[in-house]
Amino acid sequence: MTSLHEYHQQHARDFLTIGGYSLPQRYRAHAEEYEAAMQAAMLDASFLGKLYVSGKDREALLHRLTTNEMRKLPVGKSRVNVFTNVKGRVIARVEMLAEEQRYLLLTGAGQGATLRAWIDKYTFIEEVKPIDATHALAVIALFGEESATRLQDCLGVTTHGMAAGSFISQLWQEHELIVHSPEAHSPAHFNLIISNTAALKLWQTLLPAFTPIGYAAFETLRILQGIPMAGHEITEEHNPHEIGLYPLVNFEKGCYLGQEVVARLDTYQKVQRQLMGIKLEIDPEVAAGATLFLEQQEIGKITSAAHARKGNGAIGLAIVRKQNAQPGTRVEARTSSGVVVHAALAALPFAD
Repeated sequence: MTSLHEYHQQHARDFLTIGGYSLPQRYRAHAEEYEAAMQAAMLDASFLGKLYVSGKDREALLHRLTTNEMRKLPVGKSRVNVFTNVKGRVIARVEMLAEEQRYLLLTGAGQGATLRAWIDKYTFIEEVKPIDATHALAVIALFGEESATRLQDCLGVTTHGMAAGSFISQLWQEHELIVHSPEAHSPAHFNLIISNTAALKLWQTLLPAFTPIGYAAFETLRILQGIPMAGHEITEEHNPHEIGLYPLVNFEKGCYLGQEVVARLDTYQKVQRQLMGIKLEIDPEVAAGATLFLEQQEIGKITSAAHARKGNGAIGLAIVRKQNAQPGTRVEARTSSGVVVHAALAALPFAD
């Protein structure tokens, strides 16, 4: 729970619990929140797992546990990376922020403690110290074309020209504030990272310029971009190829946990499944988890679902057999409650 909890209770509609956080589903109509996110909106994204990793061997150890190149990452830069297990299955997707004496890792909801334990498991003689900072830090995510201008107006922070995958750190009202421009694997334009105790004051400062949005609108933005999420697509059932994380695999780097499996799947074209978009005329709450059939043959499953842009029908992410992963393919979705609807596969990211 963050210092923003009371604000959400007073102003938001409907709640859900993710990663131990009670989150607002919405503040207003879905279509209004989506439109706000195109201009200037903010989301309490403190549900993200947050982990500090320090120690003189931190770079070497993290490099051996992840799929992407991360050595010599300059201070002030970030990189998206993937932790895999010995079977090449995905443990977590993270964005690593390189600070002077440590890394700050942003990961999926509820994964802070899990990732800390994972790093501990593979720390032997190395001098590495992971600390779960999930409840110590808050994250406010900013969305929309006007977010940079309005952020400067509110906080005096200049972000024009800041490249994706970089961040700046400064004092704001005696608290360290990190302004982070994430890489493509995030629907947000900026992440503001600050101590939990200062989150409410920062939120109130931004409130005149940014419209609050709930988790439902965030899910629409995430799914439109085809971004996998922990607990949905990112599970130990899947390898990076299957869930859209192929660009985060560096096939030139040295050995890492699960490398042989990940490389073999690519070399011999053995990938069996693929992440696709899907469109349905059904409520997303019903669509999530539905099994997909083509000509009476099971071909996949819907792993995420959200309201479409304007709130009519649903869009989703589905993991389907690769031979059936063709945009426009008409399929049948069967829900656990027995509802059967027609749906269509779509390319990712979704077209405008």
